[in-house]
Amino acid sequence: MTDVLVIGAGMAGLTAARELQRAGLRVRVIESRDRIGGRVHSVRDFCEAPVEAGAEFIHGVSASHWPEVREAGFAVRPCPLIRHTVMSLGDRTRWLPRLLLEPWIWPMFGLFRAIRGVAGQPDHSAGEFIEQRGFRGLARLVAETTLTAHLPGGVDEIGMHGLVDDGVVALESGLNHRVVDGYDGLPARMARELDVELGVAVREILWSPHGVECTTRDGRTLSARAAVCTLPLGVLQSGEVAFRPGLPQAKHEALSSLVMGPVVKVLLRFRERFWPRWLATLACATGPVTLYWPVFYGADDGPAVLTAYVTGPRAALLGRMGEEEAAEIVLTDLRRVFPKTDPRKHFVASRRIDWAADPFARGGYSFVRPGGLGARAKLAAPDTGALFWAGSATESRPIAASVEAAYVSGLRVASEVRAHVEEPRQRSRRAGNAWRSPAAETAS
Repeated sequence: MTDVLVIGAGMAGLTAARELQRAGLRVRVIESRDRIGGRVHSVRDFCEAPVEAGAEFIHGVSASHWPEVREAGFAVRPCPLIRHTVMSLGDRTRWLPRLLLEPWIWPMFGLFRAIRGVAGQPDHSAGEFIEQRGFRGLARLVAETTLTAHLPGGVDEIGMHGLVDDGVVALESGLNHRVVDGYDGLPARMARELDVELGVAVREILWSPHGVECTTRDGRTLSARAAVCTLPLGVLQSGEVAFRPGLPQAKHEALSSLVMGPVVKVLLRFRERFWPRWLATLACATGPVTLYWPVFYGADDGPAVLTAYVTGPRAALLGRMGEEEAAEIVLTDLRRVFPKTDPRKHFVASRRIDWAADPFARGGYSFVRPGGLGARAKLAAPDTGALFWAGSATESRPIAASVEAAYVSGLRVASEVRAHVEEPRQRSRRAGNAWRSPAAETAS
């Protein structure tokens, strides 16, 4: 019999499976997609080098999975912020350091201190937080962009306590990196020693203290002494996978306190670069796109490719359009933010990736509603017998809903599963019982 069944071959599932297999357990991984990696997905047919359709950056210089990247020998390209950022404020586009010198923005300088100070106060939405501080005009646009640029929700949906606990502020500064040959190389390397079966979608999960049985959509039943569920938050919230018995109330509270928000990426290839070579990020306070970035920043001979990164309500709107219409909207917006050129003259091709429309993701990544602090811990809690929980939505530190969060959750859940599985025979001997299936537990 399989010791551990891991549901999902994204970063969390593969990390957990590898750790458990190295501990001597018999591990099987099932994945509903026809590939591994989950929302780590490198596109290799858009141009002559990999482009990230999903997760793109190693955030910061101390991310927990840096040792994995270095051990694999992956080449990386740095992507600095602040000095290499431009911000578009409606009809104004400014280099960020120069923008910070303008008098109207000076009252904003205490914004990050105020954000960190919300911990001891009642929770509010990001919109209420901004309103309480009296930001108006351009200052309000900058504040809204600061709080929502990295979250797939509107200002009235995002809870400030959750935003702080999730480490979102850390994304506004620091040094990020891209993996030159594609981020998908990391999950691929982890999967080399694992038994992974693709194209296996789960319909029902029976759990008990003594084991787990999964029924797949093609009618098979897979049993194990324990299982790890890494299904994305959006899939869990959709109800497509049934749990027997039903999940504890704390899990339902977690699922109602978290949002799996929409994220759209529009990849655009041009014949030549029309943006400054030093530009790493362009943040848009208004318009149809949240952020733009040159995919091959730092690679002098790289293709001229921009990513239009769209989140929250803007992503929902762009996702309802046809693909050609979405590309036209983005090209029109690029003309607005780069008024001295016409991007259409250089345009070659585009591709839209809509994670909310992906049935195996149902959203880009998650954030916490107002009043929902602690939801991630409830979702991660080992309170469902032999069924354990991992994935980027189950971790708030160091940065929630990131590749690092998924990796950390895989390490955490592997430790939980080992503690549960490694002594079943001793527990059975003490109780005088043999292993019983969840179905038998339910029947009795």
